[in-house]
Amino acid sequence: MKNQNSLTNALQYINKKTFSSKKINMEDTILIVGSPRSGTTWLMEILATLPNYTYTFEPLNPIWSPSSFEVGFGSRTYLQKDSNWQEGEEYLQNVFTGQIAEFPVKGSITVSLLHGFSIKNSMNRFLSKKLIVKSVNMNRMLPWIAEKFQLRRIFFIIRHPCAVVASQLKTGLCGYRNSSPPYKDIFPTHKDILDEASNINGLDSTVYNMLEKIKSREEILAASWCLDNLIPLSQKTPYPWSTVIYEKFVKEGKEQINKIFNELAERIVAKL
Repeated sequence: MKNQNSLTNALQYINKKTFSSKKINMEDTILIVGSPRSGTTWLMEILATLPNYTYTFEPLNPIWSPSSFEVGFGSRTYLQKDSNWQEGEEYLQNVFTGQIAEFPVKGSITVSLLHGFSIKNSMNRFLSKKLIVKSVNMNRMLPWIAEKFQLRRIFFIIRHPCAVVASQLKTGLCGYRNSSPPYKDIFPTHKDILDEASNINGLDSTVYNMLEKIKSREEILAASWCLDNLIPLSQKTPYPWSTVIYEKFVKEGKEQINKIFNELAERIVAKL
């Protein structure tokens, strides 16, 4: 275990030095957001085939980026479109320009293989000069992000809540963590959902009343999914992001992939 940790620390050090020397243009950066277990990683891996692109995996996950919680981000940070938060803006500025780009490894590299680490991805990470940022914790600040940052493209992916909740229950991965080290994965409580809802500007009182009646873990996770997606979908159209429907993506893979790459003005040959 000691050797594993030493290798991890060495990789993180090399990674930090490598990215600090890069000049990543934020206008080239692609952002992928969606609820946990909604297909964000899948979409990230597809877009990572773009020439000269690498990715940052969950920059608001305190396991890999503890400074995100130190700045003030949390498991489900909500920001109004016109919010003024300099520290948060500076943090994401560094994320979108690759200055905060931790390897998705912690402790054992063997375990971290489950989180997207591979030798091929690592080499591509060092050589590429454009960035994809993938996060399951940015849904409720998406309008603020779109307003504050001039990114190349934002993709917002939605998956059916029943599939999302089933996967969250099975894996225990629902994007909620303790607010202090060791930042363990936890399931949200009923109180967590009510507290989050009470802070959302303009939320209809009937919605809050419905949330007060939920009890089971399934209902709580479904309510979290609703709040995750309510914020982006309640904005005026046309949205400043592209919405990807997971089920449509599965059913019409080649067509949907080509559509996405056409939006990015990239030529590809989709191989499915």
